[in-house]
Amino acid sequence: MIKRLREIDARKAEIRSSIETNENLTDEAIKGIDAELTTLATEERGILTKMDILERAKGGNIGNLTPVPQATGFVGQGGLSAGEYDQAEARKTKEYRSAFFKMLQAGKDRLTHEERSLLERGNAIGNGRNLVELRYTSGSGSAGAAIPQITLDQVVQKMLIVSAVYPFISKYNLKGNLKVPYENVFIDAAWTAESTLVSSNPGDALGSLTLAAYDLIKTVQVSRVVEQLSVDAFEAYIVDKLFRKLMTAIENAVLNGTGSANNQPTGILNAVTWTGSNTYTYGKAGATLSSLTYDSFTGAKGLLPAPYHPSAYWVMSSNTLYSGVCAIKDAMGRPIFLENAQWGLGVANGQTPDYTGNTVVGRILGNPVIMSPFIPDGTILLADLRFYHFNLSVDILIEKSYEVGFLSNDVWYKGWLLADGGVSQQEAFVKVINHA
Repeated sequence: MIKRLREIDARKAEIRSSIETNENLTDEAIKGIDAELTTLATEERGILTKMDILERAKGGNIGNLTPVPQATGFVGQGGLSAGEYDQAEARKTKEYRSAFFKMLQAGKDRLTHEERSLLERGNAIGNGRNLVELRYTSGSGSAGAAIPQITLDQVVQKMLIVSAVYPFISKYNLKGNLKVPYENVFIDAAWTAESTLVSSNPGDALGSLTLAAYDLIKTVQVSRVVEQLSVDAFEAYIVDKLFRKLMTAIENAVLNGTGSANNQPTGILNAVTWTGSNTYTYGKAGATLSSLTYDSFTGAKGLLPAPYHPSAYWVMSSNTLYSGVCAIKDAMGRPIFLENAQWGLGVANGQTPDYTGNTVVGRILGNPVIMSPFIPDGTILLADLRFYHFNLSVDILIEKSYEVGFLSNDVWYKGWLLADGGVSQQEAFVKVINHA
């Protein structure tokens, strides 16, 4: 299934390039493109839906398929209000999806009263928390609308498939600022004599990682020919063109984000305080990839506390892996890197999708290896990536503008989201670097 998804992505990229480089397409050609994109989008959605069902079936989480009654009041302690529940349900409908993409293609003035009402239902709500969502209204000054849940699910699944680090981190979708507690100081258990009062251990303490919300924006310029596509084809085009760039930015931020000073998440390489206790330096001054040795990896693994070993991953660039690591052998002449024969298939037991396995290219000293283009050549991480936390605090918003591309007869689309990320337990991360 993963192989077919990549073939579909490749074909859509070819079609997109054709549209962008040929502004004089005939009506017949546009209809042909529309038909093919619609077919590809339908097939892709079917594959992703099947993968999602298989994944849920793997854990026995198909759930109750009977209709959920309309919520009244709060749903459980700290749950959604009736208004928030109704908003979420509206975004799940096919009618909302149709109205949303019709608004993007033809503008608000072309919407029917029912379509306007549905978009308002899915967006115009003051939720009484940290953020007030008033994206779409009937007024001309409306900002836009949150993307449909159907489309968001497709975006998230593509993110899991095409990203390297993202599938392994801790992910949230909670509105407003998020505080993630973690163990900071914890006094060990003590043996105590019978009938002796037990100390309350006042030294025990929890720390917390506070995630804020920073803007991530991407704009793309496309030909107005795209506006003549069907809803399915248009959705496929926008997801591929716009969201792939947002996904790339998130993946980069997880590793290299520079934090609040630059209004972005703090990436692993900048969030951890690197010292001699969590940094292994290989080679002599001016060392290159050829200076990597077997000892570089045993030394790095020795720096990582044992409790983190079972869930730790090696993260490196493709150049580091194939130009440096693959040449290393142990004392018996065996390669240190053992390639994963199933890499890229993304399927476990022949049927169940495995997003994390899709990016594992092999193992070193028993731990999985993943490649990311956003980690510098010569730098290697050994980390339990669960201790990097990423929160998407507001659902993705799309807007469009004719004004910027007026002279070129193009239209600009803007994708926008609010998110933040950071590290909770710094001891779960070790870095391998060359001698400067």
